Parts: sequence; C-alpha cells; structure tokens
Amino acid sequence: MTSTTAPVAPVADPGLSGRVGSGLRRVVPAAIAALLVLALWELIVRVFEIRPILLPAPAAILGTFLDDLPRLAEAVWTTGRAALLGFLVGGLAGFVAGALVAGWAWLREGMLPVGVALGAIPIVATAPIFNLWFGALSVWSNAAVVALVVFFPMLVNTITGLNAAETGHTELMRSLAANRRTVFVKLLLPTALPFVFGALRVGAALAVIAAVVADFFGGFRSSAGFFIKTLMATADYTGAWATVLALCLFGLALYGTVASLERWMVPTATES
Repeated sequence: MTSTTAPVAPVADPGLSGRVGSGLRRVVPAAIAALLVLALWELIVRVFEIRPILLPAPAAILGTFLDDLPRLAEAVWTTGRAALLGFLVGGLAGFVAGALVAGWAWLREGMLPVGVALGAIPIVATAPIFNLWFGALSVWSNAAVVALVVFFPMLVNTITGLNAAETGHTELMRSLAANRRTVFVKLLLPTALPFVFGALRVGAALAVIAAVVADFFGGFRSSAGFFIKTLMATADYTGAWATVLALCLFGLALYGTVASLERWMVPTATES
C-alpha cells in the first residue's frame, strides 16, 4: 500500500513585500490627511479672502518655495547643519550619560534632576551664552543649543530603557557567569533600543526647532532663522512661510531617517 503526499507549495518570502506593504500603510493615510488639510486651508483662504499677512494660501507658498528653491536650500543647509551636529552630539551624550548611571540607583536619582534642570533652560537664554563661548559665526554655537535640547529626552529614555529588562532575565545571565558587558550588550541594550529610538524621534523635531530659534540670536546671514526674521520685517509673509515649509521638509527627512534606522535595528518594535 503506497501513500502519496501532496507537494508542499513554496512559501513566498514576505520580507520585502511585507516591508513595502507596511510602508504604504504608514505613508498613504498621512499623505491623504495632509492633502485634505491643504485643500481645506486653500478653500478657507479663498472663501474668506484672508490676507497673506495673516495666512497665505498653500498654492502661493508652494509657488514661492519653487521660485526661491536655491536660496531656501542654502538656508536649510546652514541651519540643518547645526541641527544635525547638535542632534548627534546631544543624542550621543544623553545615551552615554544614561548608560553610565542606569545601573546605580543613587546616580540615577542624582542625575535625573540635573537632566531636568538642563532641559528646562529656555533656548532664548542659552543661545546668547553659547554665541559668546563659541563665537556668533561658529556652527558650534547653534549646535550646542540643539545638543542641550536633545540631551534631556535621550538621558531619560536611556535610563528608562536600560532598567526595563526583566529582573529574572538579568539574574539568569549573571547565574550563567555573564559579565557586565555581556549583560549590557545581549540583554539591556536590545531592551532599551525602542526607548532610545523614541527619544531620537522626539529629538529630530526638537533639533530643527532649536536650531531655528538659535538663528534669531546670531549666526550666519544665510540661515533659515535669519531669512524668516528678515522676510517678516519686510512683510514678505509668503516667503517666510516658504522657508517654514523647507524646514518642515528637512525635519520630516531627519525623522524619516531615524524611523528607517529603527525599523532596521528594532524590526519587532515597528511591526503591526
């Protein structure tokens, strides 16, 4: 008596298609929502004949954006360079400080108030100070402002993430003679990565805001903040909004880069 088994159909690898589908599910709703908001904005401006001094129409902003694209690109690069430097320095400093104090309760309790105090310092107070320290025409003066803003959320999230591992898992690894470095690399760091990337996503937005505000207190004449201040003084409100649009696109690009790194390094944290 012979038995036959039906051939098993090959299972398609869902890796690439799954990632593409997941990406589309995230992008399409956001794109639709953005288009609806812009359409409503345009309609309100036209129906109620709102003056550009109060609120320019999206079509006018886009036209100015395209006309001034080379100048806006230079402005975003000038401000974005400080934002990127500060984002990297502040993120790294916050992570290192959090990793150093996470394992000791007394250090945690002492460091967190310091981090809160640093995070509570207003940008309008730190920007002139850093201009004096580093020079008003140094990219590091604005980058220091950004680093200070990014440092606090990274510090808090790193400490929280490194202490989120199950106590039983930690004790098990130590019972197997794992040293402190092995426990950190194999258990604590993977557990903390979602928290770290959460801080990086918040820091991506804060970095652009801090860099632009710092521009108002000195820096290069080609910076985005200086452009906004000059355009507002000359009543070119549509041009100011076009600069804001360019900064928003830069912020979205920075945020998207962080989100892509998160999906690559923490795939299970972003799967739906």
